[in-house]
Amino acid sequence: PPRSTLFPYTTLFRSLGWIGRNQCLIDERAGSWFFLGFLLTSHTFEPDLAPPDRCGTCRRCIDACPTQALVPNPEAPGGWELDARRCISYLTIELRGAIPVELRPGVGRHVFGCDICQDVCPWNEKLRRQGGAESGGEFAPREGLVAPPLDRLATLTPQAFQSLFRGTAVTRARYHGFLRNVAVAMGNSGVTDFRPHLETLARHENAMVAEHAHWALGRLGA
Repeated sequence: PPRSTLFPYTTLFRSLGWIGRNQCLIDERAGSWFFLGFLLTSHTFEPDLAPPDRCGTCRRCIDACPTQALVPNPEAPGGWELDARRCISYLTIELRGAIPVELRPGVGRHVFGCDICQDVCPWNEKLRRQGGAESGGEFAPREGLVAPPLDRLATLTPQAFQSLFRGTAVTRARYHGFLRNVAVAMGNSGVTDFRPHLETLARHENAMVAEHAHWALGRLGA
């Protein structure tokens, strides 16, 4: 494979890192912005000592989570664990059905996923400066998918949804789940110009989409 600018080959032969309070694997040099893989080999490697937990007293991920998905657990790494039922990534990607009403305000304008707990992590600061999306690095968003307007997303047909997001993870949310998320984001935006789009979604043949659009209209004071 091509040599990564973020993770040199030498990292294959040392400890990967520690589990941070945000429940992500953290490496001192690469932070948590990397994908995990594995190598099949007949060679025997001596395991390294696990690195110490270097989160210290930091609570940035805990305090920044809008839905308070990081909850205390003395037996978990760092004393905290992720309640996936409250995680915005779960709510907007994996959940099949209605987003709990009490959690919808915390979803904010997230239409697909959430990386707040990684965005605020001090161990990712170097990556943000040198190789993050802002500098066109390996995690830069695909052209044409940089913050598309919500009103455009609300009018996507099933065919347009598949065409726009083909080959991306967004399709995991599925079409109706995606419209559900767009309605919640519109309701949390405070932008009253979204009302006509929400009124259209409120008449959607899918009951879940319609219910979330009705909630969003109420959120906007309609």
